[in-house]
Amino acid sequence: MTNHQDNGKSFELHQIGSSNDMPQSSGIRSYQIVNDGTDDQFVLYGYNRSIARTIITWIFIFLTVGFLRLVFYWKPHWFVRCYCTRADLAVAQYVLLKDRYQQWYVETVLKVDPNLNPNDPNDSRNFTPANRSRYDHFSDQQQTDDRAVHRYFVNKRWHYVWHEAEYKFTKLLGVENNVKCDYFSQIRPLTVEERAQKKIIYGENSIGLRLTPIFRLLIQEVLSPFYIFQLFSCILWFADEYVTYASCIVFITVVSVILTLREVRKNERALRDTVHQSEVNTVIIYNPETHEEEQRDIISEDLVPGDVIVIRSSSMMQCDAVLLNGNVIVNESMLTGESIPVTKVQIPYYQSSADHPGLDEPFSISEHNRFILFSGTSVIQTRYYGAGEVRGVVIRTAFNTAKGELIRSILYPKPVDFKFNTDTYKYVGGMAIIALGGMIFSLVMRIIRGEPPGVIIKRTIDVTTIAVPPALPAALSAGLVYAQNRLKKMNIFCISPRSINICGSVNTVVFDKTGTLTEDGLDLQCVVPITHSYDASNTMEKIEFGSQTTEVTDLNWRDEETHSMIIVCMAACHTLTRINGELAGDPLDLKMLSFTQYELYEPAENEQANFDMLFPTIVRPINSPNNIAPPPGRLSGSVSSLIAGNIPFEIGIVRQLPFSSSLQRTSVIVRILAKDSFDLLTKGSPEKIAELSRPETIPKNFNEVLSTYAKQGYRVLAMAYKPLELNYVKIQRIEREKIEHSLIFLGLVIMENRLKPQTEGVLKVLSNANIRTIMCTGDNMLTALSVARDCDMIPDDAKIIAIEATESDDTPTFTYAQVYNRRVKEVRYDQSSHRLIELDRRTPYHFAISGKSFQVVREKHPELLRRLCVRGTVFARMLPEQKQQLIETLQELG
Repeated sequence: MTNHQDNGKSFELHQIGSSNDMPQSSGIRSYQIVNDGTDDQFVLYGYNRSIARTIITWIFIFLTVGFLRLVFYWKPHWFVRCYCTRADLAVAQYVLLKDRYQQWYVETVLKVDPNLNPNDPNDSRNFTPANRSRYDHFSDQQQTDDRAVHRYFVNKRWHYVWHEAEYKFTKLLGVENNVKCDYFSQIRPLTVEERAQKKIIYGENSIGLRLTPIFRLLIQEVLSPFYIFQLFSCILWFADEYVTYASCIVFITVVSVILTLREVRKNERALRDTVHQSEVNTVIIYNPETHEEEQRDIISEDLVPGDVIVIRSSSMMQCDAVLLNGNVIVNESMLTGESIPVTKVQIPYYQSSADHPGLDEPFSISEHNRFILFSGTSVIQTRYYGAGEVRGVVIRTAFNTAKGELIRSILYPKPVDFKFNTDTYKYVGGMAIIALGGMIFSLVMRIIRGEPPGVIIKRTIDVTTIAVPPALPAALSAGLVYAQNRLKKMNIFCISPRSINICGSVNTVVFDKTGTLTEDGLDLQCVVPITHSYDASNTMEKIEFGSQTTEVTDLNWRDEETHSMIIVCMAACHTLTRINGELAGDPLDLKMLSFTQYELYEPAENEQANFDMLFPTIVRPINSPNNIAPPPGRLSGSVSSLIAGNIPFEIGIVRQLPFSSSLQRTSVIVRILAKDSFDLLTKGSPEKIAELSRPETIPKNFNEVLSTYAKQGYRVLAMAYKPLELNYVKIQRIEREKIEHSLIFLGLVIMENRLKPQTEGVLKVLSNANIRTIMCTGDNMLTALSVARDCDMIPDDAKIIAIEATESDDTPTFTYAQVYNRRVKEVRYDQSSHRLIELDRRTPYHFAISGKSFQVVREKHPELLRRLCVRGTVFARMLPEQKQQLIETLQELG
């Protein structure tokens, strides 16, 4: 029996007693599939305890002197099947779980007693809210669900609750489940009673990790089959008067177990201290009697999904929350590893538009993550242009949050079937067979010789201790402790020492490019703008790339509108911000702003002042070229004339469209001072920008120029813009897909991506250890190939075969990368058998593929995918989900 404490009230949780606790459904359902299609998928079976089976099982346990109970410890699902009978899930006392990795778990079904304190007016289970507001269209559904949630079980820190209407167990989700985006534009704070009800259902908002008791750690360590066999061997040796040898083995084993437990406890404590955090949060409470809002300070452990909270600067998020108003700058390095500040915006931009199609979109964590403040992120700065405070609504708590899922992945890592583990069991099995043969031979020979029964038994069993070394567990434990100490010196900690063994089985390492193989910061090499040729009548004749420009003063902004706009685009198309007076953001954006000799100015730099300001972020030249006569003729009234005019030249960033790896671009909408219209500025991958630009604005030699820089290993970005004839209200509401097209191409920005000094040395060490290296990057294919050559990931004498696959063509094509009009001689794809045939095994070659082709190969050519993963070295323009798919495929191949 377990008691959960909440705000001084005790809510009793107990096992379900009999099948009469819930009426039987007309159809019996004793199993179901949960989390279908995910890594956490498992099959769920219902069981009830049988008194007769329990008595019989324990009789056999006593008859085997506890050995059967030991077997049940290793195989808990056998134990459940022995003393329980299959039951309908609606009345099951226990659930047996089998995950997709063939691991078994036994969990007890618990419930909140619905009859506890029935006359208590503060008991939220007896509460039906009065004075329901017009914003409660979702609350009705939530209340119904919450009333039905009183049977549940916990597996790997997640709660699974029984829904009678659906007649199945489902994962307990937050308020983000099955809602549309318009829900957040109409949300109101919870009442005290509603908060109490949700606290019963969701529990404490804590990712606290309790230290495993030493006794339990000891049991887990010594009850492994190896240690049990060692104990058996030592008892036999003591009985046979091998006292010295047996004592040495016992001493070594005890020491190794103590050291192992000590390291495990230290690492558990270090992890607990790292993840456990608590803060004081300001929660908005709705009073249904006065219809007013109140603010209360509570500890973060008491937060529940649906709470409306105030977001403060210099705080740490302890829950996942959707931003309801204003902007927030956060550091997500704990979750992503990237220390670049990220700007979160309110949901949605279009919340003031009642007819916007985005309001009817189902809310999705992955699709709408730019609106979400994730648990574990640090809030650097908050802004709100208007009177009031920056607010957010809690959507997930505890282990359902992004931080909680990260901790779960550490506590319950995905099992990987490494060859080391398989070989270990094969070795033990082989030696056991040999020992069994030796036992039979020894038994027969000693009976023939007429030896005493006691001697026969001892000598026969002694054969097994020779075949399987009893000191093996101690030797392995000593090796693990030594390895842990070496790792600790490099600040690498492991809470599961047994996992260290598999590190020696690693045969492939996959690297990202930017920031991993190459330096974090990029040097701006040059700008290649577009130039126009005009005839005598000012009619444009030709568009072509201009000369390389290494200084902004070399750009002909007085006569070329595209030169002016490329300066504007480089200076304003970013998400930079000032934090405590210091400019912060993506290093690439910082380099571009510095190149343009512009500065970023924010009218209000502290939180209080931001509440009452309506000014956007402003970018302006550090030294404005005032008192210069505007150029006459065709550029009159253009950006070039504005820069050269007497009016101070300033660019107001009105709206930011954040970078998306799937879209391969980022955009901003700006208003240039003294200009009547808004402009859309876009930068991104050259291929994507060219696709979105008007064909007549792109030079004919675009592909040749891009290839020239990419082959040299440079990172290339393209710039484009588009005038917008829209008013301010529409600018804030419109979807980016409706304006990011028909762009005017401006030119290329060339960034130098230097290798890290240690890159070549590390790759050489891995190569000497016969460990394969792979590059998986979101950058251009030719740039990735150049870097792969430079760091010797691909030797100079090896050929690179690029694979291209399209949805419309059933046959993938193979070409030599960077070499044209030559037929590939090493491989051939057989269309009839859908197999890749190797024609030349002697010539070294490597496969390279882009993200689009990878997706097609994965969906249409699974046989080719396996060969690609075995021989592929460069994977370019890969989306984050494609990178994950590549890793999972490599793990499946072993």
